Amino acid sequence: MMKRFALCFLMALLLVQGIWTGGAHAAGVFDDTQGHWAEQQIEELANLGIVKRNSKHAFYPNNPITRGEALALLNRVFETAYGSLEQPQRKNNLDHRYLLRGEVEQLLVNMKAIWQVETNALSSYDPGDRMLYYLYLAESGQLLKKQQKENPDWWLSSEAMQRPLSREEASLILFHVLAPQKFRTANLKPQDAVTYFNSFYEWKQDRFYRDTYSPYPLAIREFQLFLTEKTFSPERIMTRAEYAVVMKRLLDYYRTDISAQFRGTLVQQQKIAQLYLRSALFALEKNNQARLAAVFAPETLQTMATLPQVPKYNGPVTLTSKADSNDPKILWLIGHYLDPVNGDFQIEYKLEPDASSAFGRKIIAVLYSEK
Repeated sequence: MMKRFALCFLMALLLVQGIWTGGAHAAGVFDDTQGHWAEQQIEELANLGIVKRNSKHAFYPNNPITRGEALALLNRVFETAYGSLEQPQRKNNLDHRYLLRGEVEQLLVNMKAIWQVETNALSSYDPGDRMLYYLYLAESGQLLKKQQKENPDWWLSSEAMQRPLSREEASLILFHVLAPQKFRTANLKPQDAVTYFNSFYEWKQDRFYRDTYSPYPLAIREFQLFLTEKTFSPERIMTRAEYAVVMKRLLDYYRTDISAQFRGTLVQQQKIAQLYLRSALFALEKNNQARLAAVFAPETLQTMATLPQVPKYNGPVTLTSKADSNDPKILWLIGHYLDPVNGDFQIEYKLEPDASSAFGRKIIAVLYSEK
C-alpha cells in the first residue's frame, strides 16, 4: 500500500515538474539563456531560424564560438536578409570533412554574387576567397597581413575551422562580408577595388584602437557591430553569446541598408532590385516555399507558374525601375530578358511595401510581354 502511494506521489510530482519545465521552454527557447544578458538577441535569432534549437534546450552562451560556426551563422544572417543568391560551389581550399562546409561554401558564393552586383561584375576581387585565405594565415600563426609571396596551395583543415574565433578574426570576416558596402561608401571604381582592399591587407590604413594595429576593427566600426570605444581586445576569444549579439546587430544593419537602397538613387534602386529578383527567382527555381512566401504575394506566385517563359535567377537581364504614377510607394521593376532560343521577353514586377519581407517589399503583380 505504501509502495503504491509512493509511486502515485512520484508520478504526480513528475507531472507537475513536466508542466513547469514545459512552461519554461515555452517562455524561452533555451534553458541556459534565461536571465542571460544576451537572452533577447539569442531568442530573436532562434525565432528566425538563424540559431538552431536542439533537444537539450541548451545554447551554451558562455562557450567559445568556433570559426566554422561563426561563418555558418553569418550565412544564415545574410540569407535571412537577402536570401540565397547562387548555387553553392565546392571550395578546394576547404577541408571536405568539415561538417558545416556546405554552409560556408554557400556563404562564399553569396558574397561573390552580391559583390558582382555592386561592382557590375567588373572587378576581379573575390571577398570570400580572401576571407578564407586570411583565416588560413591566422591558423598558420601569422598576422592577418599580406605576405610578400602568397601560398597558392593554402588549405583550411577541419581542425582549423573548429578552433575558437578571436575578436580580430571576427573583425576580419565581417570586413569581407561587408566588402560591397565598403566599396559603395568609399565611392570606388571597380578597377580600383583590388588596390583599395590591398591597402587593408598591407596594414596601410589608419588604426583607431590602442591595443591593435590591425585595420579591420576600424574598417567595420562604421557598422556599429562592436560597441567598443578605446580598446578592441583583438586576441580575446568570442563567446557564443557575444557573437550572437553581433549577428543581431548585423541583421539590423542589413535591413536598414536594404530599405535605404530602395529609397536611394536610381542606381542604388536598380542594384538592390537586382539582388531582390535574383533571390526571388532562385527561390522559384529551387521551390523554396518559405522564401517564395516572403517575396511573392500568393496570387502573383500562381501567375509566375503560368508564364510562357520564366527567367533564370542568373540569366542575362537589363533591369530598370520606376515609381508608380498613382502611388509613389509602389515601385515597378522592368526586366528585359535575353533568350536567343525562344526570343526576348519582358516582365514588369510590381512591388509594394511589406514589413514582413526582409527586403521590405513584396511582388504583388507581374506583367509579361514578348519583345
